[in-house]
This record gives sequence, C-alpha cells and structure tokens, in this order.
Amino acid sequence: MKKLFIMIISLVCFEVESKSSEALKLSCEYNQDLIKKEKKNIGLLENEKLDIFQICNFFGCKDTVEILKNTNKFNNESEYRLKNSWFNHQGILLDEFLITEKSITITSFVSQAYFLESYVIDRTSGKTKRTFYRFDDPDFFYNINKLQKEKPSNRSLYNDKGKLSLKTLNFFSLEPSEVFYFEGKCLEGTGV
Repeated sequence: MKKLFIMIISLVCFEVESKSSEALKLSCEYNQDLIKKEKKNIGLLENEKLDIFQICNFFGCKDTVEILKNTNKFNNESEYRLKNSWFNHQGILLDEFLITEKSITITSFVSQAYFLESYVIDRTSGKTKRTFYRFDDPDFFYNINKLQKEKPSNRSLYNDKGKLSLKTLNFFSLEPSEVFYFEGKCLEGTGV
C-alpha cells in the first residue's frame, strides 16, 4: 500500500513539472468604431446598435496578449497558451500558433466556458483582426451530443486532450451563438 501511494505521488509530481516561458507579447488596441457582432438567426449587428462600452469592458479593447510556452521537463513536449484580459489565469490552450515573416496566426481551442478566440496579425503594419466566438447555446450542446453519438466509434470530435477546435466546428457546420469581430493594431512588445 505504501509503495502504491509513493508511486502515485511520483507520477503526479512528474506530470505537473513543466517549465513556462514567454513566446510572444503583444500590445493591442482595437478601433471601437469597427466592432461588429453577429448573432445566430439575427445576422450582423453594426456598431451603432451595440453597447461598445460593455463590449470593451468585457473583452478588452486595449489589451496585452501573451503567448506562453509550457514545456514538460520529462517528455520535452511543448504546448502554447494564450493569456489576455479574457483568458487571464493560466491562459487557454492554443490549437494554432504560427509566426511567419509576414504574419502571426493565433487560434485557441474552445474553452470550458465554450468560447474560442482567434487573431490574424500583419507583422509589418500591426493590422489585426480578432474574432471571438461564443458557443454556449442549447442548440450547440444538442448538436455536439448528437454528432458525438452518430460519429464512427473510432473517431472523436475532441482531440486527445478533450478539446474542440475551430476546424472541427467548421467541418461539422456547428455555428456559434455569437461572434464578435474586432479590428485594430497589435504590435510586438509593450506600449502601442
């Protein structure tokens, strides 16, 4: 019994050991006049019909975006997390993080609260398109459960970490209840 307890403690400690480092830091500011909201079954709502103050307070129209790289010390596997004013604790696991000479692409997995965020940033001009998807309506839960039951038994909608990706949601035409579109500037470093 004592050996089993020590073995369990050892496994837990080994899995938790990871080294975290900052892979990217961005200072972002979004143009409040260009915010748009698309609602399922209603369509696109332009800026004049939106409570911009509430949206900016909720999502952060001026924000610091960090990409954290967590590397497991024992198997050397890395994962990336997005940390900003919305996902501000340990961050949210990223599905896609790609930096090229011309652009930066960041897409999170669907969070436990059924939100997903993506960024496309021009590295030269800083021009940024940020999209925030909300998937927390009853239709989504019904459709995801229905698809999970109908799918072939050897294929899951979720990845090996139990996460849903935007690619999977688009493939199965699972629509968000709301989508918020932001345009602005994100520059590498701090201080826009």
